[in-house]
Amino acid sequence: MTLTGAKATTPTLKPRPRVRYVGVDLARFLAIAGMMAAHLIAVRYTLPGSTDAELPYLEVMSLVTNGTAAALFAVLGGVSVVFATQKFLRNGERWKATAAVAVRGAVLIVLGVALGSIDNTIVVILAYYGVAMILVSPLVAVRSWVLGVIAGVLTLVFGWLNIHLRTALGARIEGPHTSLSFLTHDLGVGLRALFVTGEYPAITWVTYLLVGMLIGRALSNAAGRGMLGRTAAKLAALGAAMFIVAQLVSNWVLANLLVVGILIPGTPLEDGVFEILHSGGMGAPSSRNIFSQILATPHSGSIMDLMRTFGISFAVIGLLVFLCDRERRALTSTEPGSLPAGTTATTPGIGARLLDVVRATGAAPLTVYTLHIVVSGLLWYPYFSANADPAGLANIPWWVVGNGAFALQIAGALLIGAVLSVTKKRGPLEALLSKIVGFVVR
Repeated sequence: MTLTGAKATTPTLKPRPRVRYVGVDLARFLAIAGMMAAHLIAVRYTLPGSTDAELPYLEVMSLVTNGTAAALFAVLGGVSVVFATQKFLRNGERWKATAAVAVRGAVLIVLGVALGSIDNTIVVILAYYGVAMILVSPLVAVRSWVLGVIAGVLTLVFGWLNIHLRTALGARIEGPHTSLSFLTHDLGVGLRALFVTGEYPAITWVTYLLVGMLIGRALSNAAGRGMLGRTAAKLAALGAAMFIVAQLVSNWVLANLLVVGILIPGTPLEDGVFEILHSGGMGAPSSRNIFSQILATPHSGSIMDLMRTFGISFAVIGLLVFLCDRERRALTSTEPGSLPAGTTATTPGIGARLLDVVRATGAAPLTVYTLHIVVSGLLWYPYFSANADPAGLANIPWWVVGNGAFALQIAGALLIGAVLSVTKKRGPLEALLSKIVGFVVR
């Protein structure tokens, strides 16, 4: 009962349940599918047996997937950090928000080390990713401008520091597989690889996570103001512009300033160009020369590599959220497919059902990625293990590597998504991770 004339008290804010952004889940699906394509299709460029007719296609697949899919996955991880900690932060439980992210990171490290022990050519990202999540966990409640400043400094400085450190250590790359035997053989080298000298150095991934956190905050704030469509469209436009500028600058530098011996000492120009732009930087720019920072070398952490992959991530997330979620006015439900406030439910058509299968697949990225690594390891072992006959690489079956293998694994992933869509359940590893986090935080 309220007394007339009494001093007004601060109203209690109603908790806003979390909701699944369809566009974000679809972006996750594209990230997982892109990494599968890099592992199963683009990898054929480096294997014997490819015909001259196939090489242009494999080059395109390498350009499209190498570096971009993993970066999108990392940026989406930052978006997920925001969504997963909103409830804690609204309740003033900053330590719980920090702990929730740190525990997720620790679980990912354990899973990544286990998967890294599987004998195949895939470099598992999860251990690096987990370390990066632990590093950003204390930042979940800081102001957005602080996140932006840290991300900006890392973008401009860390790639240059990374290659200088690797040169001083005489370590072009350490690892790259994060198996238990590698980490325990020399703990110092193992930790150094996770943070700096590995193929996916955690410091670079911190940059992607911070950028993703900024995106997550922007989407959440825009949804609360009924401006999600406009914000998503601006994000997509900004991303497209960043990608175009970064790629054009990189191409111009490559065409006009590349001098044999500057970027890759001792490597002939005709043999080195594809290696620079397509095969990847193994976690660091190709050399200490300043021009290597202006080349969009995949997996290098150079300024142009980060700008290019930021742009792709912005464009994909912004476009998909604009197409799928722009009518959202409020956060209303935790159930997949929940409707904006004020609308009524209707029976979904076949198109909506198929889209929800893709969405549900994207909502289980950890489950799908883990199964992809395990299945690929089992199928690849006779051809890529230490005891395999190198001559067998020219005759790898279609279901192991190539378009056929990619189609089979995507079909398997969508089958998982179909089951999750029908049952309205989370992916098993996602559910397990959530339970572990909830248990520790409580």
